Amino acid sequence: MIKVTTENYSIIKETIGRAPTFVYSILDQVIEGAVYADNASFHSLLFQTDSGIYYVYGVSSSEALVSKLVTIFQESIEQSKRFTLFSYSDDWSVKIEQRLNGCIKKLERYTFSFDINAYNNREKRNSLDYDFIKINQQQIDHCLEFDNKYYEEYWGSTSNFLENGFGFCLHHGDKIISEAVSIFKSHQFAEIDIITDSNYRGKGLASFIAEKFIDYCLINDLQPCWDCDIQNQGSYHLGTKLGFSNPKKYTVFYKERLTL
Repeated sequence: MIKVTTENYSIIKETIGRAPTFVYSILDQVIEGAVYADNASFHSLLFQTDSGIYYVYGVSSSEALVSKLVTIFQESIEQSKRFTLFSYSDDWSVKIEQRLNGCIKKLERYTFSFDINAYNNREKRNSLDYDFIKINQQQIDHCLEFDNKYYEEYWGSTSNFLENGFGFCLHHGDKIISEAVSIFKSHQFAEIDIITDSNYRGKGLASFIAEKFIDYCLINDLQPCWDCDIQNQGSYHLGTKLGFSNPKKYTVFYKERLTL
């Protein structure tokens, strides 16, 4: 196994095709992470965020990469660290289950493609009776869901998020009632994470704030990304209303309580 140097990140970006957004966050050095390869040809790759989120890519027959995964998994147990592994490949998923049999849980999710024409042709709600604000430190200090701990988990620090990420919230008086933030962002992609106060659901708030997130992406030449658990029908239908289509299933493996 070799650790890929940052000088080779641009080469990898050109060869991997579509991958989870956090992979591009690593490759663009927006968040801290590492990339490992089976050899200098980069036939098999393992992407790792500092918070313990992984993605495996390439040839699943690479014993070096499989052994690396097993070692990381064992260390995560010994050190009580997070282990969340993304697989877009059926071959890799089978291999992971075989090697970590009985020790790993799995979750199936969808990733979508964004259809800008469908988005532009949708029925749009232009206003709400709530204040719309871009998230800054003050909003984070009084957040509904996405607090400093959240940004430390996914961005390394709140300051990194405020410098390189973005998000929006809706206020009812002094209370934040809905939030949409970039859980991950690269130079090309931004993946949305969204939450609405349960007392305010059914009012179109999630759709409205998601549109603001998407509009910001389009203005800033970013491709918005939408993923959800396959059982989350609410998220699935909201995504399709907002122009996200062609859902493709992938698997997430984990060893403990999962947050995405």
